Amino acid sequence: MLEKLRTKIGTEGKIFEDYGGYEILVLNSEKFPWKDVFEMLIDSGFQVWIVKNNSHIQIESKPEVN
Repeated sequence: MLEKLRTKIGTEGKIFEDYGGYEILVLNSEKFPWKDVFEMLIDSGFQVWIVKNNSHIQIESKPEVN
């Protein structure tokens, strides 16, 4: 999953693993593949949050716990 996300995001963001989930720092919000990234995370059973980190948008995700 990590490599698929890295490939999809390319140079438009940076991705980090975090406690079984991912933190994605959006570097270029106009070219970032929002739809694809959200679908990949949600379809893989992750919960997703969006926060602002300084001047960048950050996507945080973790595996959904049932």
